[in-house]
Order: sequence, then structure tokens, then C-alpha cells
Amino acid sequence: MSIRFALLALAACVALSPGATAADDAPFFDVNRPAPPTPGLAIGARAPAFDLVDQDGRRVSLDSVLGRGPVAVVFFRSADWCAYCKLQLVQLQQHLPEIEAAGAQVVGISFDTPEILHRFAAARISYRLLSDTGSRTIDAFGVRNPEAPEWSEGVARHATFILDRDGTIRAKLFKVSYAQQAAVDELLVALRTASSPPAK
Repeated sequence: MSIRFALLALAACVALSPGATAADDAPFFDVNRPAPPTPGLAIGARAPAFDLVDQDGRRVSLDSVLGRGPVAVVFFRSADWCAYCKLQLVQLQQHLPEIEAAGAQVVGISFDTPEILHRFAAARISYRLLSDTGSRTIDAFGVRNPEAPEWSEGVARHATFILDRDGTIRAKLFKVSYAQQAAVDELLVALRTASSPPAK
């Protein structure tokens, strides 16, 4: 496949992806108006507990994840039909050594079934992708896309929450791609900051 064809296919997929919004991708705001609030729980809020099944059928709770250090909770649309999501997940895998060197970890959450996540993750992803088929965790974090069509009802917006070991949200990121080093650096800085006590 040529690079040009791949880029055209990616652009087409983005155009057809359900409920694509400015908050999901690179936002452009009118400078004469205040920026709209970012979706999801606020920085400083406590992350809601979850207990979900990963791509290998194992149950994963928020407490078990936080026991290993700060975590980036990455919500994505689908590992089945969303090309941007697949790209993001693979890029995060490529930067996993840097993330783990910062004493942190990554988990992904979508409304995909465990079977879909397993099919995508096989030989590609070593971190945990969690299935939230009822969208309860997606709703608890406040990132359900209300504009999604009926066939993808319950799909999440693109959003990353950086949690410290106490489960407090220390940062929110809305990067779809981690191809650029600046985006990776932003993620790493947020995770390292979450490793230190919050400012008083």
C-alpha cells in the first residue's frame, strides 16, 4: 500500500467515523469566544472505580492498576472500525518503554467486546485494553459521545485522564496521535507530575 493511499484511507475513515467532534481531534476555537469546556470529569476529581475485562479475558480493577503507580486511562472509540484509534494504540505501544521508565502505565478503554480487543491486540499491544460494553465506565468519566449514531451508541470520545496513585485526576489530554514527540513529552510530563504529591 502506498503512503498516499494509506493517508487517503485514513482521511476517509476519519470523515466517516461516528460523532467526530472538535474535542475528539485537534480543536480550533474562535479567538473571540471562550474555549468550550473539555468533556469528562474535572481535574482534581476522584476517578470512579471500575472492574472490567481485558483483551485476554482477565478482570482488571482500578485499584489493581493504581497499585502499580500513576496511570494514563485512554478512552478511544473502537479498535474495530476507527483507524485513528488503532494508530493511537500502536503509537502508545511504541512509547511504552518511556512510559514505564517514568514509573507509570497505560490502560485503554472502549465499548468494544473483549473479542474485538483481543483480535486487534494480538502481536501488537502488550498493555491492557479494557472492554466497557455497557459504557458504564465511559459514562462515569463523562466521555460518552452524545452525537454518535445508533449503531455506535455508547462510544467514547477520545480522552486521556492522568491519575495519581490515589486515583485523583491530575491532568486531561485530548491527543488522538502520539506520532509527534511533543505529544509524547506532554504525556510523560503529566505522568511524572502525577508521581509527585499534588501542590497545596
